[in-house]
Amino acid sequence: MKRKGELSVADLANRYLAFKDEKRRNGEIESATFVEYYRDCELFLRFFGKNRPVLSITREDLANLRAYPADGWNVVTLGNRIGAVRSMLKFAYDQELIDRPVRFGDELKRPAQRLIRRSRAKAGRRHFLAKEIRDLLECVIPPVKAMILLGINCGLGNKDVANLPASSVDLERGWLDYPRGKTGVDRRCPLWPQTVAAIRASNATISKQRAKRDPSAVGLLFVTRTGVLCVREKYQLSKNGRPAIVLYDSITSAIERGLKKVGIKIKGLGFYGLRRSCETIGGETSNQVAVDHIVGHAPRASDKGSVYR
Repeated sequence: MKRKGELSVADLANRYLAFKDEKRRNGEIESATFVEYYRDCELFLRFFGKNRPVLSITREDLANLRAYPADGWNVVTLGNRIGAVRSMLKFAYDQELIDRPVRFGDELKRPAQRLIRRSRAKAGRRHFLAKEIRDLLECVIPPVKAMILLGINCGLGNKDVANLPASSVDLERGWLDYPRGKTGVDRRCPLWPQTVAAIRASNATISKQRAKRDPSAVGLLFVTRTGVLCVREKYQLSKNGRPAIVLYDSITSAIERGLKKVGIKIKGLGFYGLRRSCETIGGETSNQVAVDHIVGHAPRASDKGSVYR
């Protein structure tokens, strides 16, 4: 039972969410990330109960928590949920909400990398083969063709393409200079002649559309036929106050139509598979430094040379 002045599980969840919500409003984290934090807190509350004192949580409790949601989850999801609980408990100590840290021990370790690799292998292929990309390119409209080529050429994901400023693309010299939105890491990529040609054709197609651009889409390389962003997220609260994200993604819809036309039916394979293909095939060149720079991977902590590069 919680004593007066003790931090309860509900107290911690509320303080943690308030802290993360402030970051969401300031633009430091995505709204979708905050929704995930909210779900993690729901799991935390559901397992321990609202009034459980945080300092009464034992290593045995954490071992049981680790096993609690694991049924039906893959190890990647389990690892993310474990990381969230560790983050919450660390937050409590760092913010001086409790006077001693909650010990994790081995009971709240993330899944081993070998298990994660096995899980991904079991899930099946999630990247494109060369023939599949060529088949897709033959059956889509010019703007979607340009998007596909940017995905495989430069490793751009859905949001990268949707938010790509036209000013970041130098068609005369054949270069893309576009920091990755997710991490802010600099990214510079040489464009293939096919990519340049596809972007030019896309520009000609989009310029013929009479729809007035939404203010949020001004200056972007791609827009929908109605003049809005190709990928839009709407953050909203349900009647019970639960946060949620409503996603509008015309890029995913276009790729799904293309996949259906060419008869590709692979679970989990979508536009982001082009980025995975760029990384997978690029890694076979034995020049991972160049691949990381093209796709915008954050430099590893041990890679001091990245500061100078």
